[in-house]
Amino acid sequence: NLKSEMLNIPKQIRDKITELKERKSAFFSGLRRSADLKELKEIEKYEQDIFKEIVEMKVQELVRKGVSLESQISALKSQKGLYGDERTKKEREQIKKLEEELAEIKSKLNKYQEVLQTIGSKTQKDYFFWELDFIEVFSQKGGFDIVIGNPPYVRQELIAPPLENKNNYTDDRWREIKKAYKEKLIQSVKNTCNVPIEIDRKSDLYVYFYYQGLSLLRPSGIFTFINSNSWLDVGYGAGLQEFLLKNMKPVFAFDNLKKRSFKQADVNTVIVVIQKQEQKPVDYPIKFVAFKKPFEEVNNAEVVKKIYNASQPIFDDEDFRIYPKTKKELLIEGVEIPEEEAGLLKLESEHLPYIGNKWGGKYLRAPEIYFKILEKGKDKLVRLGDIAEVRRGFTTGANEFFYLKPVGMSVKEVVEISEKNPDALIPVKNGAGWEGEIEARFLKPVIKSPRELRTIVVRLEDLNYLVFMCHEPKNKLKGTNALKYIEWGEKQGYQNRPTCRGRERWWDLGQWEISKNILPMFERERNYCFYNEFDAYIDAALYWCYTKENEVIINILLNSMLIKLWKELLCRPPEGGGGGPIQMKVYHYNEMPIPKKIIDVSLNNEFLDIFNAFINREILTIFTELGFDPNKPIREQEPNPLPDRKALDDIIFDALGLTEEERKEVYWAVAELVKTRLEKARSV
Repeated sequence: NLKSEMLNIPKQIRDKITELKERKSAFFSGLRRSADLKELKEIEKYEQDIFKEIVEMKVQELVRKGVSLESQISALKSQKGLYGDERTKKEREQIKKLEEELAEIKSKLNKYQEVLQTIGSKTQKDYFFWELDFIEVFSQKGGFDIVIGNPPYVRQELIAPPLENKNNYTDDRWREIKKAYKEKLIQSVKNTCNVPIEIDRKSDLYVYFYYQGLSLLRPSGIFTFINSNSWLDVGYGAGLQEFLLKNMKPVFAFDNLKKRSFKQADVNTVIVVIQKQEQKPVDYPIKFVAFKKPFEEVNNAEVVKKIYNASQPIFDDEDFRIYPKTKKELLIEGVEIPEEEAGLLKLESEHLPYIGNKWGGKYLRAPEIYFKILEKGKDKLVRLGDIAEVRRGFTTGANEFFYLKPVGMSVKEVVEISEKNPDALIPVKNGAGWEGEIEARFLKPVIKSPRELRTIVVRLEDLNYLVFMCHEPKNKLKGTNALKYIEWGEKQGYQNRPTCRGRERWWDLGQWEISKNILPMFERERNYCFYNEFDAYIDAALYWCYTKENEVIINILLNSMLIKLWKELLCRPPEGGGGGPIQMKVYHYNEMPIPKKIIDVSLNNEFLDIFNAFINREILTIFTELGFDPNKPIREQEPNPLPDRKALDDIIFDALGLTEEERKEVYWAVAELVKTRLEKARSV
């Protein structure tokens, strides 16, 4: 960590740094007449020489330490133990500890020697060392007064060395290069920060910029970024949330519900304002502000004044909504506290493991009715994950091989033939141009995309694909067309695909327990949990929902507008794109609060009638379901839900004890959230 070395260098180098600071100050302030390109190159050369001298000093220091450790180890090994050649446990541990220190010294020495070699091979400076390049800033103030940035948005799976070309490497080698580069990024963050920190390896690239940018601030300096809003809600954002709460002073998080900030970037953004404190404040408010109009329409002193003075949540202002939360409150909500010890542990939340919180969904987007339901349902709600197991469908690794379309017949007809004669040959074709026949027993109905389905109940006549489902080894497949198809696939190289080669038999997707309830990964303006009456398999774009409870009751629950409200608030916000879909992960579903009373409801004929009417009709947009015209202001319309929609929702609302007005609020809130999300996706 060269940054820390700047604080521990000999006087002769400090004197040179002082001279460098004076030369740079004179050059950039225009005090010297020779402020030309030649002078700038001389300054850069002098800076490079200082950098080289610091590294050489560190190399010499490490060499001395290494020699000393080697001498100590050699001396200890040459000594005989108290009982002849047998060393005591304490002596062996001492040698082991010294050898570990020596290994660490050698590792550091190699890194510094690499830096030294790189510097020596450069004819001109092509690196950036903050503490030297801005020596006048760091030596006088300890950092910048303000850091402003718009870091690049690169998803974690695409993070790679920016100067390397993927096409120059094999897939395996490219994965190794990306993994090594990500490790360097993580180590760089740890070197930059003076506190213990853990970086989730699923973090998108902009997260690393947060730590680097914050490290450049002087005490009381201000940091402001505009970047993806995903860290407010996704799992990898927990580490950043914890770091900010425990080491910085986040002041504001600004969102715009009406308009995206960038036309070119397919991402929704948030603007944050964070202050670096000399001493960590015990408690302070953080204001989550979401504007209801484009920024240019609310950029005035009156709005700023109202936001600055707000100390309580405000939902009904025409320009914005605001939800202040204190540091202590956010820490308490973000740690996992055993219920029986909650009173005691709340006092120690600063020191408990932080697991994350939905800052965006709750405090930038959640309507007032969300908080009312949580308050009303204090003793009535349980996590969906407590009564159900949500698991993702299969990832084939080669869709063009595994997904097949029947030729000259429907998926429903294939299933009917298979039930009568499992060995019947079914004409099928795949996405790679192959066409032939495969035994019916190896072909199963599959939901490849929820867009195939028009009703809540899964109807075989709506499905377009079969999945090749074969669990048998080749020696048991002799004489079958399935074996010929596998051999054809191997000629195409499918067995070498990363996902396929990780299986014991590359063509075997595994044994799957089929659930009746199927949940979506993405939703736009519909709300659904499918009822899998005919045992179809599902692609990775869907989730199984296994439960020991009554599956019909669970389906009613998961199709309610209460769940749609949770989805809009608790799930991964849209990245922009298309119609602005929300993305649900397994942990999102697990965390959804549901009324436990509904689980114990006996399934009477009335419920069955509601269920059957609802699942067999076409799935409609939530605007049609709730009787809203999306082209008009939602709040100016009275909710008019379809009869079967209202009957289904009332089962859930009754379990929570919601009033008629509160039920309307749920409908208004869901419709507004969906409308706002879709409009924002199309706003640029």
